[in-house]
This record gives sequence, structure tokens and C-alpha cells, in this order.
Amino acid sequence: MMIIALILNFIIMPLIVKEGSEARVPDVTGLSLQASEAKLNDVGLGLIKGNEEFHQELPMGAIISQRPEGGETVKKGRRVILTISKGSASATVPELEGYSLREARFLLEKEGLRPGEIIWLIDESKPDGVILGSAPYEGTVMKLNAEVQLLVNRTDAGQLVVVPDFIQMDLQSAYALAEENFLLIGELGYEVHNDLLPETVIWQSIPAGDEVRKWSVIDLTISKLE
Repeated sequence: MMIIALILNFIIMPLIVKEGSEARVPDVTGLSLQASEAKLNDVGLGLIKGNEEFHQELPMGAIISQRPEGGETVKKGRRVILTISKGSASATVPELEGYSLREARFLLEKEGLRPGEIIWLIDESKPDGVILGSAPYEGTVMKLNAEVQLLVNRTDAGQLVVVPDFIQMDLQSAYALAEENFLLIGELGYEVHNDLLPETVIWQSIPAGDEVRKWSVIDLTISKLE
């Protein structure tokens, strides 16, 4: 009898208690916060609202991830930390009309958007190179990092300008210098140069000092790390 009592006390009972005090964490990713809470409560667990993050696929309020993950065994009463979706990241097209290309690029990047294709229009009543509008229009809500087409005035396309020297410049400065000189940066090539900072210009398709028509396109090769 003593042996049976010892087995019950030190082996069987601890197993029973242990089994009753633990729970398997359910997978709640993709569920709403309310549904997640109900599912966790069913197995004796709670929740903590963690970070909120943008997610391109999950709608606002859906669970992106959890800690501990689904399938893990934990003590009952433990709270699971949930990361919640803020929905798809979005940005609003700013007012661009009347600005220069350089200013428009800055305004778009400030809002989390990128300048896209340039569409040339002619309006003799406005300065050459200014933005006449955008597509989509000002106030349109778009996905973060989406491209916005720029409608640009071009009235002096036959005028010649001198190509500046872009070599050794960083890419952003090259864009700015090109637009200051009524030129456009076209295709970008990449070469490995571990001795240079990434996105340093190492080649330009039209040599510095050459005369070209306004709004000519210059391709660049820039450095990248291996």
C-alpha cells in the first residue's frame, strides 16, 4: 500500500496536475482580435495587444503574428502577445501643380510615393518644366510606394543645355542636378564597387560638357556592394 501511495503522490498526481495546468496555444493569425480573444479564452489563455503594423494582404484588425506561436504548450493563464494589422499602407497624392520636377519628386517622396512616367504637355502660358498635373489626381489615396505619373510642361524642347558631370555623385544628388539643368535620368545600371558608397555614379551615357536638347535622357551606372 505504501508503494501505491508513493506512486500516486509523486508520479500520477503531478502528471494530472501538470496536464490540467497547461494549454496548447491555438493559431489565431488571420483572425480578428475578438475571435482571437474567444479562441484563447476557450483554452484558458489571455492576450496582450502588441504592435500595430501595415500589411499588404491582411485587413485592418487582423492578427499578423503571435508569441508564443500556435501549437506551443504553455501554462494556463498566460497571455499571448498579438501583432495587429493596420491594413495596407497608403499615401495621398499631394498638390503638385506649379512645382518643378525636383520639388515634385521631394513632395512625392515625403508622402511615401514615387515619381513615375513623365507625360509631356505644352502650355505656353506657363514656365517650361513645371508640373501641370498628375495621374492620379491630387488627393487620390494610393498604396505606399506607388508611382504617380507627372504631367510636365515642355515649351522649349529645342533649346540646348550643357550636360553636367555626374561622376562620383550620389544618386539623389544626380537626380537633383539633372532636373536643375532641364535633363532627365533614364535607366540605371549597377556595378560592384566595394570601395565606393552604394549608389555612387560611375558612368554617364552622355559625357559632361556636351550640349543636348532640353529634357534629354541620360542613363547612369551606379555602384553597389557585392
